[in-house]
Amino acid sequence: MFAYIVRRLVYGMITLLVLSALVFMLVQFGGGSPLDRLKLNPRMANVIQKLTVKYGLDLPLWQQYFKWLTGFISPDRFVVLGASAWIAFSSVLAATVGLLFTKIKATWWRPLRAFGILVMWVSFFWFAKSRIDFAMAWGDSFRGDGPVWDLVFGAAGATFRLGVTALMLALVIGLPLGVFQAVRQYSFFDQVGTLGSFIAFSTPIFIVATGLQVMLAFYLERWTGLKLFFTVGMTQVGYRDLGRLAQIGDIVRHLALPALSIALISIAGYARFQRAAMLEVLHSDYLRTAKSKGLPRRTVLVKHALRNALLPIVTIVTLDVAGIIGGAIITESIFGWPGVGRLYIGAINAVDYPVIMAIVMVIGMGIVFMNIIADILYGVLDPRVRYE
Repeated sequence: MFAYIVRRLVYGMITLLVLSALVFMLVQFGGGSPLDRLKLNPRMANVIQKLTVKYGLDLPLWQQYFKWLTGFISPDRFVVLGASAWIAFSSVLAATVGLLFTKIKATWWRPLRAFGILVMWVSFFWFAKSRIDFAMAWGDSFRGDGPVWDLVFGAAGATFRLGVTALMLALVIGLPLGVFQAVRQYSFFDQVGTLGSFIAFSTPIFIVATGLQVMLAFYLERWTGLKLFFTVGMTQVGYRDLGRLAQIGDIVRHLALPALSIALISIAGYARFQRAAMLEVLHSDYLRTAKSKGLPRRTVLVKHALRNALLPIVTIVTLDVAGIIGGAIITESIFGWPGVGRLYIGAINAVDYPVIMAIVMVIGMGIVFMNIIADILYGVLDPRVRYE
């Protein structure tokens, strides 16, 4: 299992390297230049020349790519990052090896395994506390908004909050819905759920978001006189002057509609996949054997059926991360959510190369990381994967 995870990490790094090259070429050949607006003014010729040299736009494409790629880490902090990363990696390696040999019952092995786990967590917190400064990574924005790292990760927090909330809603609602539909196959509830899933899955997200704004914000306030949900922004004016509970309530009221807009499509997809996986397991031979042993229905469904039916869902959820991020880009524009989506659209309109490439790379890293997590979860849910 450990060797399999290492291979996945290597493949992930290769994937990110290829992704970086593709993104760079697409941006370069996509047309337009960040200096096009300045070219409209003939008096800006000297300024354009200085900016061209400053940002390296006069260099060959391969040199521009290499400069951007090697600028991922600022030279003055490379030693600190390398040392901390090596300590973290070696500690995780030691702890992982210890965890892999948990079946060793020798007395001398227990302290060694415990020490490996302790070193792993200590190095992890030390690495997080060091807070390596990537302010010079990826350079500065062409629009003059500041370092790319600050822009991207300043907006990533809002998108992360929105995406995680949408994912949790989709899992909490979609998976139980699919299980119940499978258990009650061809019932009225199953037919209504199937119809609703098809409608939600085929509806564009901008129609879903606009419909929720109209129905749950405008008309609901008009009918009840209560403003339960907000349709713009992440917090209201005077947020910092509110109490702790009032602040949480304000965030929830702003977060509810955009998160639900993204989650509805995922709910439909999860429900359909979970229903299909559950039906396949319910008609399997080993489940008939469990029933013939006289096990309680709850035990048969939860312990034997649901656990095996969750295996394909793990892959679906990890792949859906890209869909959630794509939905967030549109949803953030509709709801005025200050996340990566709005930053990405603004960067495209301004032909801001560094910001565009940084956002795509961060999203790519997230997707690769989620795929590795899916591989690990496969080993947890299905012991056969661990021994292959």
